[in-house]
Amino acid sequence: MPAFAEFEEDCSRSWYVGGGAAMVLPQGGSSMRRAGGAVFRAGYYLNEDLAIEGEAGPVENLAWLGASALWHWQGAAIYGDYFGYSRFDPFFTIGAAGFVGSRPGQVGPRAGVGAFYHLTDNWSLRGDATVLLGLDREVEADYTLSLGVQYSF
Repeated sequence: MPAFAEFEEDCSRSWYVGGGAAMVLPQGGSSMRRAGGAVFRAGYYLNEDLAIEGEAGPVENLAWLGASALWHWQGAAIYGDYFGYSRFDPFFTIGAAGFVGSRPGQVGPRAGVGAFYHLTDNWSLRGDATVLLGLDREVEADYTLSLGVQYSF
């Protein structure tokens, strides 16, 4: 989302798309190796603090699919006091994701933290760290780190 100082209910930049690089770090015992891949995201801002998004990308010989809600901390006045500007924008994510493909994957709830650095009103740098809790295998979790860019329109 662009710097929130000028956000309005009828904001024309409520949609966003983005992409980047991701690294999956499976917990010990996983049949999946540490793997790098791409991530592609698209989302919609419901209001200044809350967005919903979907994501997909290839990792190893699996597809990574997910849906999340993002809650921005930006609305807290304390961040303006600490950083003095609104370009730094941390957030929480919660949702569900999974790795599906030619061999058994991992599907389950996911949570994480991340941050934007808004370069302009439309372009942002984005970093995320998430954990996916496994519901259908012996391995309890897969950790994902991603870095990328986002364009709001």
